[in-house]
Amino acid sequence: MNRRRSTRGQAAIMVSLSLVVTLGLLGMVVDVGWMYWRKEAAFTAAQAAAIGAAMQAKTVNSGSTFTCNSPSQIWCGSTATACSTSPANSTTFGTACLYAKQNGFTASGRQNVLVSAGNGTAPTVPNVASSYYVTVQVTERIPLTFLAVIANGYFGTVAARSTAEVINQGGGGCIYVLDPSGAAALNVSNGVRVSSQCGYYVDSSSSSALSVTGGANLTATNGSSIMVHGGAVVNNGATTSPAPTTGAPVAADPFLSRPVPWSSSASSRTYQCDYTGCDHTTCDHTNYTWSSWTSQLTLSPGVYCGGIQIGNVNSVVFNPGVYILNGGGMNLGGLGGIPGGVTGSNVLFFDTGTNSTYKGITLGNGIPFTLSAPTTGSLAGILFYQDPGITAPTLGASAVTSYFNGGSSFSLQGSLYFPNTTVNFSNGTSTTATGLVVNDLVFTGGSNFVQDTSNLTGLGVVQTVAIVE
Repeated sequence: MNRRRSTRGQAAIMVSLSLVVTLGLLGMVVDVGWMYWRKEAAFTAAQAAAIGAAMQAKTVNSGSTFTCNSPSQIWCGSTATACSTSPANSTTFGTACLYAKQNGFTASGRQNVLVSAGNGTAPTVPNVASSYYVTVQVTERIPLTFLAVIANGYFGTVAARSTAEVINQGGGGCIYVLDPSGAAALNVSNGVRVSSQCGYYVDSSSSSALSVTGGANLTATNGSSIMVHGGAVVNNGATTSPAPTTGAPVAADPFLSRPVPWSSSASSRTYQCDYTGCDHTTCDHTNYTWSSWTSQLTLSPGVYCGGIQIGNVNSVVFNPGVYILNGGGMNLGGLGGIPGGVTGSNVLFFDTGTNSTYKGITLGNGIPFTLSAPTTGSLAGILFYQDPGITAPTLGASAVTSYFNGGSSFSLQGSLYFPNTTVNFSNGTSTTATGLVVNDLVFTGGSNFVQDTSNLTGLGVVQTVAIVE
């Protein structure tokens, strides 16, 4: 009897002792689970912040390369920089901080968000070439929860890092023919040789949207394609390489979002001026014509009302900037030869006017042309720009075509943008140019055209944003 009394209460003691261990284990499980969940939340925030900032950079950047602070939203910082408590999305840095905050992480006592970015490949991600990267690192100190009953302080720190990169991929075209329904919208004939390093898109639904005839050859190199929405006609000794892909989807105008650099009426439509010349509001010259012999004629950017006509001089030099051809277009060589050639670096010719005054561009008469487009700014990479407000159906038949002809040689480092009119290369011309985005396109008369990538801005690449870390 006494022995039984002496063992009373032992179960309570054992339960009490084990309860401490049990509660400790329970607290450990809860705190570990909470820490794991916060780790996942940190990773989600880091990914969202990195990809959001990279997407903004891709959206505001006009070309395939990135320049820090140009435009101003493109923020670069190789050293990780801490976010503030009240971020704004005016730059890629602010966008990253804002996305992190919206996902529960900001600058606070326990949390920290660090952002780095640059116009190149992230130093922490080898073997992935990119044009721009954003790296976001998120950290949070995790306080004790259940374990706080037996201890004070923090269980530990969770950290997550993610890198998003803007990656340039092949597949974009360099020659776009935008006519939605025209027959022979891209017309290559009469022994012409045309070659593009990054392919063609022909948007016409016609059964003969692409016409290659008369011993001509149309080539797409570097694994690119000849994409035709409608049909293709290849006959009479003509060849293509590779074979055209018919029934292809319609390709969007790659320059559609580019701003108009000048308007005769600021209230009629919005415009954006990044260059010398397009900030002029009145005529700098009216019906500019020069046909008196001189060794060198030098022109400056500005507004040329009535256009430009030049011939019978030794050489012509265009100073850097934008030349506004406000009605009348431009004709170089029509008034006589220019044996010394036409040159201009960082120039852009904006061909505008009204539907009754607009004229195209005519360059020819055996003249050597060496012209290059701007490499920075909102219109980087565009050399000739037809005002998209000019619509072909209301123009006279002689006004809807721009001619590059007359046995001339053209070295054009930049793209030709004529979205509503025709461009014609003919009569034995030899041309290298970066890209063509036109309504209709004609190559004929023994011409040769080779597309190059000397100022390939906005063409030739497809940009994707990808999480790489």
